Amino acid sequence: MSDDFVTGVVCPIYFAGFGMRFNVGLITEQPNSHLMMLIVLLLSIPKVLSSLIVTFFFGMPARDGVAIGLLLNTKGIMAVILLTIAWDKRMLDPLSFTVMMTAFLFMTVMVSPLINAIYKPKFRFMQSQLRTVQKLRFDAELRIVSCVHNTHQATSIARVLQAMNATRISPLHVSILHLVELTRHGTALLVSQIDNSSSGSVKAEHMYGSQAELENITNVFVELAQEYNAVRFDTSSAVSSYATIHEDIYNVAEEKRASLILLHFHKELTSEGALEITNNAHIDINRHVLQKAPCSVGIFVDRGVGSLLETKMNIIMIFIGGPDDREALSIAWRMAGHSGTKLHVVRIHLLGEVVEENEDEIEDSYGSGNMLCTVMDNVMEKELDEEYIFSFRHKAVNNNDSIVYSEKEVRTNTGEDIPLLLNEIDKPGYDLYIVGQGSGSKSPIFSRLLEWCENPELGVIGDIVASTSFGTHSSLLVVQQYMPGRKLKFKRPKQSSHKKGDHEML
Repeated sequence: MSDDFVTGVVCPIYFAGFGMRFNVGLITEQPNSHLMMLIVLLLSIPKVLSSLIVTFFFGMPARDGVAIGLLLNTKGIMAVILLTIAWDKRMLDPLSFTVMMTAFLFMTVMVSPLINAIYKPKFRFMQSQLRTVQKLRFDAELRIVSCVHNTHQATSIARVLQAMNATRISPLHVSILHLVELTRHGTALLVSQIDNSSSGSVKAEHMYGSQAELENITNVFVELAQEYNAVRFDTSSAVSSYATIHEDIYNVAEEKRASLILLHFHKELTSEGALEITNNAHIDINRHVLQKAPCSVGIFVDRGVGSLLETKMNIIMIFIGGPDDREALSIAWRMAGHSGTKLHVVRIHLLGEVVEENEDEIEDSYGSGNMLCTVMDNVMEKELDEEYIFSFRHKAVNNNDSIVYSEKEVRTNTGEDIPLLLNEIDKPGYDLYIVGQGSGSKSPIFSRLLEWCENPELGVIGDIVASTSFGTHSSLLVVQQYMPGRKLKFKRPKQSSHKKGDHEML
């Protein structure tokens, strides 16, 4: 309560009184006001030059030296307090006070745009086409950012990472990010450990999450690293408001140069075997990450997937077409290299009336002028699908007895056969489904079905598999491939009696 009173009442009153003393008109009235501004500019140059000299001796980039020098020029609340003390003791006249305050404001305000101009953060990852699992070299390290809220989610995510087939040729680097909601007024933090040895540890845990929870999460991945020598990890906590915590996830993924962000579904498995929502805010976090993630994203729906140290894992991958399905197939392909897994890839062809309707819808939506470009994009996507499927069958299916490939067809434009086909595919029973988030998104069938999805962030196939009416007890991994400039919007599902009918046909 005292912190809220200080930050919400005392500080605004203090700075309001400080601002009343600040009179810019005193500077403009001076005949040599332009020389004053020149002096202010020259005062900021020595720190930049000294930083450049130091970075030169240590072999650092010149732009880092400029950035450090600019940051050294920033002024904080202490500078304001010192000016206030000097004013109260009549050590400064109004003109000197105004000139010094103008210098502080100028030095501080100019730092942010200048650093943005030097580093160009908006364009840093425009060339990040390789920030996907599909484009990763077979001998490269796979970097994953795993976001968890509690120990239960950490255990689930660790089971997925077990199946990622970490080897000495292609090791696994996992950055565990413990997401903690900042429930009180304060500054967002990204910390690796919160010290609880001080007397204020109870207060810190209340504001920034339990230290015991972070230690339990760390222990889960310590055991994983001990079981697999090719796995290394680091742990940190992101303490921020849930409304903006997705930005911390972006920053960590960019800093770690991750190829995949792994999220847990907002529903967790209960003791009765049902999926229940733990926190509604987790829904928005997952959707925000999907919208502007700097790399590929996976959402894991846990229905009690077992450890590979105790049992074999049967995996099925549903391939319809598109970049998300190719990314999902690349992850399934990597998992199939583990000696404890079996993989079945089912490719579903959309034929007949579906294709004709799709072409008519393109012409109605975009007009004849843009139809050619859209059709060409679809043709290119199909060619990429065929090329990747051919490579998978040639390199994986023909050389690994634990991998099975089959094809199915859907010849209806109503979408009724899709759940029926999935039920038929599911008869053998699988431990894990892997699907693309935008699987079949170019088809009008899936566009209509997506409007009725309870969880659109999972896509049509993912929403069907995750629904309670589907009947399966399989876990699910939904994958979205990173594509620069992708725009993803989530709409609320339609509520109607038709939705009930759609679930009943499952």
